[in-house]
Amino acid sequence: MEPVQLYDFSQKVLFSPAARGEGFIKLSVTTGKKGARSVAHSHPRDEVTLTLKGEAILRAGGEEYRMTEGTAVRLPPGLDHTVEVISDEWVVVAAYCDECMLCRGPEGILTP
Repeated sequence: MEPVQLYDFSQKVLFSPAARGEGFIKLSVTTGKKGARSVAHSHPRDEVTLTLKGEAILRAGGEEYRMTEGTAVRLPPGLDHTVEVISDEWVVVAAYCDECMLCRGPEGILTP
């Protein structure tokens, strides 16, 4: 399982439809150092995360949420959000559906 760069973060995909050609959920472990940020993005279906280590600020829907160790978050489909790491290191497990056929139309376009 080789890490890939995702925004300012390092992500290891444990399994995904694109990697294995099966299933509906992508499960990944993402790590970021202090100051790492994502760009505003959303997913066509729910995203569920669990912070394993450190702290980050989730910005979504005009609000800020502190994500600390043990914090679980569910983001509804289509909600633009960003994350910024505020501790020395932040580690999160995330499950979401961006690659599966349930999230794509017949032309392979993501649908909310």
